[in-house]
Amino acid sequence: MESIQLTIQISRTSVLVAEVLRSSQEIRSSKYLTFENTNPAAYKGQLDELLQSGGFTAAYDEVTLGWSSMIHSLVPMRVYNDTNASDLIRLLFGDAVEEGEPNFNRLAELNMVSVYTLPDWVKSFFVMRFPGILVKHEHAMTLRALFQGPTYKLKVVVSLCSTYMNIAIIEKNELKFSNAFEFQNEEDILYHLLYVLEQKGIKEEKGELLFIIESDSDKSFSEKTVKRIKEHSLLKNFDLYEPKKSILNQLLCV
Repeated sequence: MESIQLTIQISRTSVLVAEVLRSSQEIRSSKYLTFENTNPAAYKGQLDELLQSGGFTAAYDEVTLGWSSMIHSLVPMRVYNDTNASDLIRLLFGDAVEEGEPNFNRLAELNMVSVYTLPDWVKSFFVMRFPGILVKHEHAMTLRALFQGPTYKLKVVVSLCSTYMNIAIIEKNELKFSNAFEFQNEEDILYHLLYVLEQKGIKEEKGELLFIIESDSDKSFSEKTVKRIKEHSLLKNFDLYEPKKSILNQLLCV
């Protein structure tokens, strides 16, 4: 029987749940929900209804969850070892810290640690239903998946997460840049992308540009951004690829 992985991409505003066939990366079924109420009890009620209506109640071979929030950062492992997630989050984000439990994911391949906060309702809801669930920040999942593939040639990766975007630059098997930016439309995406490439001095270099998306709206934004790039003859030395769904990155994180 073919192995099935339950993948979950969730934020404070929406959730995507999908059953994915591990060998073929085929999405067998999926459900997307925009949360109508945003208190812990309401979140859990809506999630319960979603899992029941989608039939996501079986015993799965693997269950993974990616938490989407702009409040996250990468720090060198030696820095993390000398302190802790709570202190780092307060130092990095100050008053912008979201309510929740400080959390972290080690990225051994990068010798770095992803630090972020995870709301208590996320952990309590999903751990009760799927005790073996693997939980990571969505950007940690993306980076881990990327570094399981070719990473020598210049690659610029734009991950769209509804209201914010991550830009990562990879070259010669190293992560050269990683940061998050808010966006509302394709103009914002293009502005942040071009600004980063200009600052890094690689706007005219030969490389690859890849978009990673969470939802249909993200797909629309990525397509509109690529259209503007082509219309204005920008990034002429970059190969452009079809956007990849972020939940597929979770297959490489177990």
